[in-house]
Amino acid sequence: MVRAAQYDRGDGDLPLLRLLLEREAAERTEWYEERWIAAMLVALHGEEADLPLLRAAHAPGARDWALRADAEKYGRDPETESAFTWIELARRQGRTEHARVALIRMLDGAGPDPGHLGALSGALERLGDHAQAARAQSALLALQDTDRDRACAAYVLARLERHKGDLPAAGRALEQSRAAVTGPAKDGTVAQWHRRGLGRLITEQHLELALAAAESGDAPLARETMRHAKSLLSTIGKGFAKSLSGLSTRAKWAVAGLDRAPGTRAD
Repeated sequence: MVRAAQYDRGDGDLPLLRLLLEREAAERTEWYEERWIAAMLVALHGEEADLPLLRAAHAPGARDWALRADAEKYGRDPETESAFTWIELARRQGRTEHARVALIRMLDGAGPDPGHLGALSGALERLGDHAQAARAQSALLALQDTDRDRACAAYVLARLERHKGDLPAAGRALEQSRAAVTGPAKDGTVAQWHRRGLGRLITEQHLELALAAAESGDAPLARETMRHAKSLLSTIGKGFAKSLSGLSTRAKWAVAGLDRAPGTRAD
């Protein structure tokens, strides 16, 4: 409805726009763009009575802001919208397979464009197609030319491979992530990585993989990954390590239990 109101506008739309904005503000979904567009459309009418509603939606509320946003970002022409917009709308409407097929076609024709590949990876992950998301993410990783970008792309790939069920591939991706931050520095992009969110995210993926490997009975992978996780926990900031304490405890107990559990892979 919000997109329809954006492209097909009329002088008498304000009551409907208010209802749409109230609904978007109340739902607080991850698709914030819809709320932003609804706020812009309401603000364009310039009614002071709408200021409380706009504030509740965390929108600037000024008509000047709405005019600028409409001219620079949104507008009335659906042809200017990214294909990802329509694919995301299809997902929200429950047409998951339509969205997935469209994304795979885009991925099949994707060139060496990091921004495009990153968007495809994220969109496919939201659909739950971790195999295709990993395919896009792997292509993205190959294009990265700084230590930080390689580390970031690699830990995301590890997460996707783990969700896909390919735990050894997840382990290889984490090895690339570690190499980017702990190996010989090629640039200054990962300075103090252990004191930043990047360190926490890499450590978290190690713990998740150690836990998954232990639960699947892959003892060598679980133990090796846990060894790296412990080293990372002692390296990253204390606050980050503390925030991972629950996951760390579960992973440690799961790996320790491998010595007692029958049917685990010893090598």
